[in-house]
Amino acid sequence: MCYNGRAMPSALEVVRRILLVAGEAALLYIASRVIFVWVLESAWGRAWWRRLLVGILRGPGNLLHELSHAVGYALAGYRVRRIVPFFIDPEGRGMCQPGEPWSPLALPWVATGAAALMPLLAGAVALRYLSWWLGVPGDPDLLSHGVPWRQLPDILLGMDYHAWQTWVFLYLALSIGAELAPSEIDLRKSLPSLAIISGLLIVLVAAVSHLAPDAPLRHHFVIYLGWLLSWMSSALDFGLMAVGMVMLPAAVFGTLLGGRRRRRI
Repeated sequence: MCYNGRAMPSALEVVRRILLVAGEAALLYIASRVIFVWVLESAWGRAWWRRLLVGILRGPGNLLHELSHAVGYALAGYRVRRIVPFFIDPEGRGMCQPGEPWSPLALPWVATGAAALMPLLAGAVALRYLSWWLGVPGDPDLLSHGVPWRQLPDILLGMDYHAWQTWVFLYLALSIGAELAPSEIDLRKSLPSLAIISGLLIVLVAAVSHLAPDAPLRHHFVIYLGWLLSWMSSALDFGLMAVGMVMLPAAVFGTLLGGRRRRRI
């Protein structure tokens, strides 16, 4: 039986694609945390201009981060009680608090995992659409499908720095990129859920692989899961490359702000 003109992937191939997406998400998480520490924690200080700078840098990214948590809860069957951005949170972090379930099938551990990971995916998708809308870089597809990192300098040098769109995109890539990663609290709470979900998904793949090759359930499962994994991989790849564009400027900016002046925020 064929899948998109090729032989249907084996269970091992499907698991490999799942692990690939997980690896891309992990790399994006690390890249996001690096930017957060380099820039936002370095910029923090008691001086009014430092607080204003942190607010400007965090604003779009933090709002998207908390809204992404809300989307994760909603998709997992829970209402959202309240969303608190960092600038009105006494602890300066921001939060999204779930409410009662709206679906009878809602599971709290699934909701916790979905809400924790949603900022990574939503932020990457947002960066992709911003790139297309602003036309930065001139060919957004240069940042897709695993473009080698060695091409990033050419992309940066080829952008039009006289255009306001370039600076808007770099600002938003920095702000969103720094807030892509789940917070340490979110990550600790979600690790058990993510482990359970990953295990169940692998068991499901193994079970479906034992069905007859022409079984409709196996065919539809491979089609939809393959499409979902391809879409997620493409989005995360784009996020990695977009965040990679601001890595070097972020390092320089953070150093100028005072790399030793850091505070957990």
